[in-house]
Amino acid sequence: MASLPILNKLSARSGLAKKSAALDKASIISIAKRSALNESCADSHVAINGVEDEVPWHAISTAEEVCDELAVSSSTGLSAAEAERRFKDFGPNLLTPPKKRSFLEKVWSQLNNVLIWLLFAAAIVEGALQSWAEFGLVLGVIVINTAIGLIQEGKAEKAADAIKAMLSPNAVVLRDGERRTIPADQLVPGDLVKLKSGDKVPADLRLLQATNLQVQEAMLTGESVPVSKHLHAAPPAASLGDRRCMCYSATAVVSGQAQGVVVATGDSAEIGQINKMVNTVENIKNNLIHQLEILGRWLAVLVAVIAVIAFLLAMLYVGLNFQGAFESAVSIAVAIIPEGLPAMVTIVLAIGTTVMAKNNAIIRQLPAVETLGSLTVICSDKTGTLTKNEMSAVQVRTAANVFHVQGVGYAPEGIITCENGGPLRDDQMTGLQQMLRGVVLCNDSVLQKATDNSLGKGGKVIYKPLGAPTEVSLLTLGEKAGLKGKAVQQSAPRVASVPFESEHKFMATVHTENGKRVMYVKGAPDRLLPLCDSQVEGVQLSQSGPLDAKYWKAAQAEMSSQGLRVLALCRAELPERYNLESLSAKSLLQQSPSGLAMVLMVAILDPPREEAVAAIREAHAAGITVKMITGDHSLTALAIGRMLGIAGKGVVFTGPEIDRTNDEALKHIVMQCNVFARASPENKLRIVRALQVGEQGLYSDSCTSGCTSPCYTYWYHALHC
Repeated sequence: MASLPILNKLSARSGLAKKSAALDKASIISIAKRSALNESCADSHVAINGVEDEVPWHAISTAEEVCDELAVSSSTGLSAAEAERRFKDFGPNLLTPPKKRSFLEKVWSQLNNVLIWLLFAAAIVEGALQSWAEFGLVLGVIVINTAIGLIQEGKAEKAADAIKAMLSPNAVVLRDGERRTIPADQLVPGDLVKLKSGDKVPADLRLLQATNLQVQEAMLTGESVPVSKHLHAAPPAASLGDRRCMCYSATAVVSGQAQGVVVATGDSAEIGQINKMVNTVENIKNNLIHQLEILGRWLAVLVAVIAVIAFLLAMLYVGLNFQGAFESAVSIAVAIIPEGLPAMVTIVLAIGTTVMAKNNAIIRQLPAVETLGSLTVICSDKTGTLTKNEMSAVQVRTAANVFHVQGVGYAPEGIITCENGGPLRDDQMTGLQQMLRGVVLCNDSVLQKATDNSLGKGGKVIYKPLGAPTEVSLLTLGEKAGLKGKAVQQSAPRVASVPFESEHKFMATVHTENGKRVMYVKGAPDRLLPLCDSQVEGVQLSQSGPLDAKYWKAAQAEMSSQGLRVLALCRAELPERYNLESLSAKSLLQQSPSGLAMVLMVAILDPPREEAVAAIREAHAAGITVKMITGDHSLTALAIGRMLGIAGKGVVFTGPEIDRTNDEALKHIVMQCNVFARASPENKLRIVRALQVGEQGLYSDSCTSGCTSPCYTYWYHALHC
């Protein structure tokens, strides 16, 4: 980010060294209101690195108060002149890039470790003895090692730069009362930004208006499903995933429309704080380097002592002259030095780095390979690492049966079984297909089938989701039951619909089936149960009976307690005289009950990868503890933890609890707990550091799928190298 004059003034007056271009809330308000320009820094609004009692953006009561704080009109936005003034003060809406090292600095970083210095020492000795073949071999090892390290470091830098690609290139703003499209890097605090489905959020926003807004925040919070947003303030201590009145930079709008006011840009945004952590993470020496340094020191002392003794004996006892005694002492010293050891260690590490690269793991420094052999704890994110970040239906509950669904991800691979694990009878499969037609018809998403030809012709078939993850999982469920989505939808054309809205939490569609008008309603069970007066019984849609509300409420509670997301499907046949133009969410809610019949409930989860389960099993066999740190909800995290076999006694520690815990107490907690939920990026770093300095002196490594922690890699590949 460009130099910020106001920040420099504030930093100089407060005596704070400027380590980043990040501003806290009070400083942003101060600059927005121009109070930071006062020569006296006595204004209580000016604060650096936070004020203990300031109210965070998400906790301010109303959006209008936020606009007042930022000195902007919620109807016209900033004027062009004011936006230009703020741009000069705040700087561009960009992340501060890490300091780029020159080529020579990169080469020096590869050479500056004890292994390479031992190799240089061995090369000098071999040259002194005129053993040119060995001399060339050792230098060749150094060159190859350096080249491999430079290549791997280049790959790592590209992976780290991926965080920049998450930012939106453009933004639609309201300035001088007019909508304008501007480059996103020109946004300033106080700008009013318009959002629509498919947009990337260009900065941190407090929402002013929202209509059916759903945002995918997995890269920040770890939640697998989009989050419904609203305008109500959140408690000051709310975790990142619970701030429903906020939208954060680099997250994606899945559906709906909104308008928000920019409250933070660049390094001051949440993604900027993560970028700062990525760029400032400290490197620590691993066990191999530590042991080699000890060996080198003791070896140097031993060689020096023996050389001195040999020199004295040669002169005083044998009677050799000074030159002869010195040559004898040097020969003995050279013989003691294991010049082949560093070469062998370097070659082995280089081979390990190459193997890791083939398994999609990037190693920036050779000694890091050895860490996998000495670690005792692995910390991993959940979404996209231990899981595929692809929602899957795992259970179907009807009034008469419980069905389990096998297979992970959007690909329709896997079978549906009875509760006892046995195959379905023909009549059960036929009845289930009839019931599942509703989840395919009452659906606005698409499961797209394509062929991956990236490796040449005849590539494997892949399935791409277009729409909401939960809806796509229902299409996959239908495919597993033998229902082809397009064929089902063509056989029952849609004639009317009620779109999903977060306010009422359901959607409805009306179709023409066999000459009848059939309405399907899909949504939250607690919203649909009051609208039902009957239920489908047995395995046929024609078999109905009175609604057993207690049964369905108990089923929902049981599945929800396992961390599963539960959707209900209802059905009703409409009379021919029914006016479809009057169909709306309001009309359905006003007719409670609305003559709907409860058909089934579906439990959905982002389940663990099969390879992750196998890798954890292998890690446990090797004596390695696996800990999961996620931003998702506690129940979901615990459910995944149990499936992975890492939940232990079922204890879950949350991010807000970590915030209230001091470092000393956290050292003991992290040793006992394996599942951490609702964790922010800062929480993840604190957990890893607590493990690294724990009382038992454990070595730990960490991994994730996204950018939420700086030192994470795909680790389950490494365990199979």
